[in-house]
Amino acid sequence: MMIELVLASTLVSFVNTEMYEVDSCIGEKFALIEAENPQWPIHSERFIGAGYVDFMVIVNSEGKVVEHQISRSQPRRIFDRQSLRALKKWKFNPSKHAERCFDVTFKYDSEKFE
Repeated sequence: MMIELVLASTLVSFVNTEMYEVDSCIGEKFALIEAENPQWPIHSERFIGAGYVDFMVIVNSEGKVVEHQISRSQPRRIFDRQSLRALKKWKFNPSKHAERCFDVTFKYDSEKFE
């Protein structure tokens, strides 16, 4: 748990995990304070393979996601809803900027979900 707290407080310009990638649109350093992984959609339980959902996200000065737009998803629309549910719970570090832009990709692989 201590390691997670240290990692969460470190400012980076890119985050890459098994479940998601986050990149600042302008290369600005940020901290991802809270990040929830998406759940595997129930209606796609027979889906075998990998997929993704790409978002363009606007975060306010308090670190809350205030706007989002899906830029790509594969397969189309299968993982969109679960990705959005998780994304709405994310929190970034506060900033002096009124708004910041991030590219977020949720990665789905049937072998990594239980």
